[in-house]
Amino acid sequence: MTTTAQATKIQNVIRSFIVRKRILIPGSEIQTKNWRKNQNWYRGGKHNECELYQRNLIEKITQKKCNKSDKRINIITKKIIDKKYPMKEIDGFEWTEDFDGHIELDNKELFFNLKIICDAGGAQTRSLREVYHFITCQLDHLVENNEAFGINKYFINILDGNTCYNTASKFEYLLSKPQYQHVKQYIFVGDMKKFQEEWHTNLSL
Repeated sequence: MTTTAQATKIQNVIRSFIVRKRILIPGSEIQTKNWRKNQNWYRGGKHNECELYQRNLIEKITQKKCNKSDKRINIITKKIIDKKYPMKEIDGFEWTEDFDGHIELDNKELFFNLKIICDAGGAQTRSLREVYHFITCQLDHLVENNEAFGINKYFINILDGNTCYNTASKFEYLLSKPQYQHVKQYIFVGDMKKFQEEWHTNLSL
């Protein structure tokens, strides 16, 4: 058997192994408040359990440790900096929320924003508006850093919950803006089910 044939055979074995390891994940369209309430990992929403649930799935999908992060984007400069307690400083409102997870792969960085937003209401709308602004800052960061430094960052926004599903068109609109067309391939916006499919087809590095 030639070296090329051996390499192809090994790749096929690896691919089949990855396919077998895929996890059964519900789509966000069925993730209502009652669905979340009935999950054995849910503890009333006061113990960070939604983020822990999503982080655990990310680690199973990627087979990588997803570390908590203090990194944020400055909405004025668009720079990413470690900033644990921005509200202690005068410019506290000029920082986004922190990223919920961070994975390093060789010379690339994956930044995760994790949300589970279920059912409709004012609080849910405000949360999603903040998510929209956060993703806008991610896109602006990529635009400003593309020419000078190249791109080694990927922003992964996992938006679970039926409210996220019902507002997906607003994020599609954001990603369709002309000024983001050359960087939007470095942004993922979708639920965990879609992320798993994307990871095994396009995102896995």
